[in-house]
Amino acid sequence: MAEINFECKECGSIFDCDVGKVTFPTKANERPKYENKIVCPKCGIISSDKVLLTEIGQGQMTALDMETW
Repeated sequence: MAEINFECKECGSIFDCDVGKVTFPTKANERPKYENKIVCPKCGIISSDKVLLTEIGQGQMTALDMETW
């Protein structure tokens, strides 16, 4: 289970979401894959294209990536 902090590009909400297991890309231009869907509290289920990682979320993703090494 991984809880990541996102900002919704659609409504501007900042929220935590349990994305489940995160699989990191092997190529530089790919995005991480999330086991669970991203759910904005205002917009509902949204794609990873419609969210930004907050500064907190970036730290959370870095910590998860370091665990996989």
